[in-house]
Amino acid sequence: MFSMNKLCFAASPVVALAAVTFALGCGREAGPRAERSRPSAAAAAAASVTAEPVASAAPPAPSVAEEPTAEPVGPRAEPSLTRVTAEQLLQQVRASGSKATLVNAWASWCGPCRRELPMLQALAANLKPQGVEVVLVSVDEEKDESKAVSYLHDNHISLRSYLVSGSLQDFKRGINPRWPGMLPASFLFDGAARLVHFWGGEAFENELAPVVEAFLAGKPIEAETRYGLAPGKLE
Repeated sequence: MFSMNKLCFAASPVVALAAVTFALGCGREAGPRAERSRPSAAAAAAASVTAEPVASAAPPAPSVAEEPTAEPVGPRAEPSLTRVTAEQLLQQVRASGSKATLVNAWASWCGPCRRELPMLQALAANLKPQGVEVVLVSVDEEKDESKAVSYLHDNHISLRSYLVSGSLQDFKRGINPRWPGMLPASFLFDGAARLVHFWGGEAFENELAPVVEAFLAGKPIEAETRYGLAPGKLE
């Protein structure tokens, strides 16, 4: 038996939302909007009462235009994610010069995905000296890119990050034809961008690190871990 809260699904925007909301509880969450404070009536009245003009008098109280530190209304401007197709991502893996690359597919609306990110950030620091890079690929729709970027920024996730470009179905087929679309999902590629291992569902450090270390040591490893099955077993 496995825990369903380890999975979200990203087969399509409609199916993903329905499956997440009904079966797994991974709902879309809207962040709070920042609101600009409005000057009080008393402050406005005080600003309108002035003495006789004097050349050396102190400047008047700042106007609204002179409030550069006020929080803007609406979403904060953040850097955008680099868009990639599956082939472009694999080209990046080959060009990186890393012994191996751990790719994690996630979405801003997926609770298990969000839980994984701090662990992946820490794991990346441990793996970097061994020549292994950890990168993120968001499967959010382009209109939701700002949600993904804001989540990474707010949680201090500094891993190299991408956004899927084009069809999600094409991306899934290009990364791993056996990936049915559950999220999160992690993929270990060797330096030539050949898929070494696939984790279908939320994985923990003690499930990821031993596989990576075994690969680096040249030991044989199983092809995938899918949490709808016994861990480490194929269909």
